[in-house]
Amino acid sequence: MVAKRAAALGVAAVMVTAAAGCGNSGDKEKKESTDKGGGVTITVGLKASHVEISNINTYKDAWEKKTGNKVDVQAIDDNQFDSLLQTKMSTSGMWDIFIGDTGTQASSYQHEKNLVDLSDEAWVDKLTDTGKEFVTNSDGKIYCFPNGGVNSFGIVYNTEVFEKNGIEIPKTFDEFDAVCEKLKGAGVTPLYVSMADAWTVNQIMNGEWPNILSANPDALEKLNKNEIRWDSLPEFNEMFERLKSYVDKGYINSDMATAKYEMAQKAIGSGEAAMMYMGDWADPEYAKVAPEAAGKIGMFAAPSKDGDSKLAIAGPGGYYISNQCKNVDAAKDFLSFMAEDDNIKLNMETRACTSVWKDIEATNLSKTLEDTQSYIDAGETEIHYNQTYVITPSDDANSAFLSVLLGQKTPEECAKIWSDSVITVGKQLGFDGFK
Repeated sequence: MVAKRAAALGVAAVMVTAAAGCGNSGDKEKKESTDKGGGVTITVGLKASHVEISNINTYKDAWEKKTGNKVDVQAIDDNQFDSLLQTKMSTSGMWDIFIGDTGTQASSYQHEKNLVDLSDEAWVDKLTDTGKEFVTNSDGKIYCFPNGGVNSFGIVYNTEVFEKNGIEIPKTFDEFDAVCEKLKGAGVTPLYVSMADAWTVNQIMNGEWPNILSANPDALEKLNKNEIRWDSLPEFNEMFERLKSYVDKGYINSDMATAKYEMAQKAIGSGEAAMMYMGDWADPEYAKVAPEAAGKIGMFAAPSKDGDSKLAIAGPGGYYISNQCKNVDAAKDFLSFMAEDDNIKLNMETRACTSVWKDIEATNLSKTLEDTQSYIDAGETEIHYNQTYVITPSDDANSAFLSVLLGQKTPEECAKIWSDSVITVGKQLGFDGFK
């Protein structure tokens, strides 16, 4: 869940109506799609890793029993899904429904050109304002049925360790340093980093981005147009300087180069370490390797210079209907079925996220999810950069964090690596402003 794909912002100005793929001779098929026993089959394409977390087979079985129609679930290798999706969209043989991303990650779908407008579906009114924000396209329309809820990224911490050492959540850089010094003096590793699983290091950017954006309100638009570089933002450069200082001061585990994610979970869960950059969705994992961690992992927003810290929130991906679909009514009915209260509650019960539905709350919120909800309720959040920035940082960009932590390059050099790398990606993809 973490750093993923992003694409160009522009969308086609005119849409060929969905009726082109579903009209005239398809009218009879549409009618049959809502009649039990009609035998209509709709295809759903998704990443293999999403089969379990989407509950797709549970909904499939129940909807088939209710309607007499069929759902053909086609799970695609995660690494091949995006390219196959683009190929299908540009040629033929597109799935009727697919599970995809939201935000700038989804802009390559060219919604007006390729997807069915769902703005008038009854379930739209059941969405919270936050839910609508995540699934509303740049043209103001809704093409996506949300699959899941809201997750956040920040610093997770062992609440028991904080309590035993009389520590309050730090909001400023100075407070964070003071907390780290106190923990270090108590024999606790203040901040754990697990470089052997490099994706975990990327969580640093996930957690720090909201404060960078908050300090530079117009930065996102300019970054998306390549009018400014990342390393032109003081807070971005200072982030690398602070990371180096954490290493120099002994705040980070000495084995960070070889530490794996499971080691990080155990260290945080057991209280050997106090904090780690991570998402709230990881909460159930700590107790699997350190049973004593159950209910003791919280989350707070990364500190900022002035203490006005923001938490990064990421919205759900979701279901889209292709305008190549020959049974749009059946496809819409399947989404409406999943939008029934009992089915939404089922999804909430089996997923680690907060709800995007009015009057429907997740009943198994972990401590970190409860903390996420408190930031949302207080309006102290910023949408995750991977859902607002047009470029997905490449491995070259992400290596900047490894380099500064290992002392291989200076903070200034690492900030430049990140900036150069994302600009290179923008040029390769031909984004406006990057050509």
